Amino acid sequence: MEAANIHTQVSPSDLKDKIEGLGELEQLRILNELIWENRHWGSGQFFDLAQLAVKLAVKNQIEIRIVDLAQAYLNLGNTAWNRSEPTVAFETLQKSQRLFRSIGVVGKACFAEAVMANLHSQKGEFESAFSLIFHILDEVKDQQEDEVEGLANLSAGSFHFDLESYKEALNYFLQSLECFSRINDEVGVARATNNAGMSLHKLGRNDEGLEYCERSLEIYTKLAMDQGRAKSKRDIGKILEGQGKLEEALACFQSSLEIRDHGLQQKASGVDGVITCLMDIGNVLTRLGRPIESKEHLTRAMELSESSKAVPKLIKIHRRLSDVYKQDGNFEMALHHMEIHQDLKKDMLGQETANKIKMMQTRYALDLVQKESELEKAKNEELNLAYQRINTINKNLTDSLKYAKRIQNAFLPSRQRFRLTYPESYILNLPKDIVSGDFYWITQKNGFHLLAVADCSGHGVPGAFMSMVGMSLLNQIVNERGVLQPGKILNQINLALINNLNQMNEEGSTEGMDIGLCVFDPNFTQVVYAGAKRPLYYISDGQINELKSTPASIGFDPYTDFSERTHRIELSNVDQIILATDGYSDQFGEATGKKLMVSKFKDMLVKQYQNPIEEQEAYLRDYYLSWKGRESQTDDVLVVGIKLK
Repeated sequence: MEAANIHTQVSPSDLKDKIEGLGELEQLRILNELIWENRHWGSGQFFDLAQLAVKLAVKNQIEIRIVDLAQAYLNLGNTAWNRSEPTVAFETLQKSQRLFRSIGVVGKACFAEAVMANLHSQKGEFESAFSLIFHILDEVKDQQEDEVEGLANLSAGSFHFDLESYKEALNYFLQSLECFSRINDEVGVARATNNAGMSLHKLGRNDEGLEYCERSLEIYTKLAMDQGRAKSKRDIGKILEGQGKLEEALACFQSSLEIRDHGLQQKASGVDGVITCLMDIGNVLTRLGRPIESKEHLTRAMELSESSKAVPKLIKIHRRLSDVYKQDGNFEMALHHMEIHQDLKKDMLGQETANKIKMMQTRYALDLVQKESELEKAKNEELNLAYQRINTINKNLTDSLKYAKRIQNAFLPSRQRFRLTYPESYILNLPKDIVSGDFYWITQKNGFHLLAVADCSGHGVPGAFMSMVGMSLLNQIVNERGVLQPGKILNQINLALINNLNQMNEEGSTEGMDIGLCVFDPNFTQVVYAGAKRPLYYISDGQINELKSTPASIGFDPYTDFSERTHRIELSNVDQIILATDGYSDQFGEATGKKLMVSKFKDMLVKQYQNPIEEQEAYLRDYYLSWKGRESQTDDVLVVGIKLK
């Protein structure tokens, strides 16, 4: 990997000037390059430009390389993380990670995973975070990916620090320092040095800790990195607080908060650092006997933590508020905050989760130290037994999935039933896994014929579960409530998913679906259509037409009105209607390394629409499998075509 200290520090305005008047591909190249090079320099301020890069990459993805699209997603995810936009960050980092892995760019795939691990940690999902970090460390330790290894060790150290395992945290931070030092990454060195200093402080080695943090502050000051300076000032304040120098500590915290607030206003950093400073100031003010000021700072920290879903910090804030109210003689409020503290802590890190984390730590440690022959022999014997157990588990799991598939198929209308209503029709259904997140649904109500094609979040078991939820809701809303307007049906599904899955209370939740819904009149003279991120294609006079859907998925925003884009078309001149999920057009090809794309898919539909329906299905299937080749299947595939004349 290229040495990470080679930066071209620019501001967003400078970068805008650089790309002004250039073609879209050249704009994308410069944006990708310079946003990445400035990933340490308050990268949150590049969020808008990173969004622009993604738009350019998606628009021109046929002409660009996969690596360019992956880099655009990585930059957006990283800037979103630094700006405390966790939903955008996780979604785009996932896309980046998948694309980089598809072309064998391990280092940047792991970089994306390391940031995703931090997002998991911020939400208190320590098991997921540890799993990612240990995977990264295993993958990059022998590949000279020093920046990624340094970042992973930094994250692992932070997790151990949060769990108060300070000795283990110090070891990870020192390993991180070695990695960053090898590539002369001054920013990485400053971060690792500062964190090592705080671990030393927690271990009672205050003089050494203060020396490390002051060294980090010097580096950040030299580099003119305000957010780094804020972090070091805060941590120096923590050490001073530990030494009983409360007024000096308070001055450090206030200086850090001033920098953090400015960064938040300038969109150069997120809210996390502001929350931390407010907590520190509140704690010192409590110790100085200034409870009113303390409560003001802690209350603001609580409000910011609630809005950003920073559960680990909320746990600490409620504990500190309990102490302040107790000191102030308000025992009722003290008890209130203590109860919230205990409930949150129990929810975030129960004993079972703590045990799982400990098990992962143990497994990883064993992997590193078991090098002697006797231990290796024992390890191999154990692995043989494990393989046997895994084979048994896999067989049982496969059998369970096959049974789940039978259950799912029982929910789906049979092809025979489908053709009773739509005689000239085909259904191309190619699940990525044994069970699928895509589904089709039909029913008749008051003479009207309803058809839906949907793509639920994910694939495999989670997607299959969501598909059954979706079909159940459709049956309930149409057959029980008698709703026949497609936009109103989608609105009711949207609210039901949000309410039933409590998605409004879970930031970053991904449960939802994209769906197209048709309502045919009894005589099939016209169709009314509404959709969520899925269009309706119809062929008339040899031309393919597209009815646009609402550009939002179901299950996320209760205020989205899916009836705003309702279409009504006469069927007298329509030859064929097609509904499809995005799995077909999004498939990567072995020969090209690129997606098949919607335009090619539409061209295929037009070329084949006059052929018998069975030939159309066979052609679409054969072309898809040929295009995919040895590439892994990207997503579930579902295409439904209906000939009308």
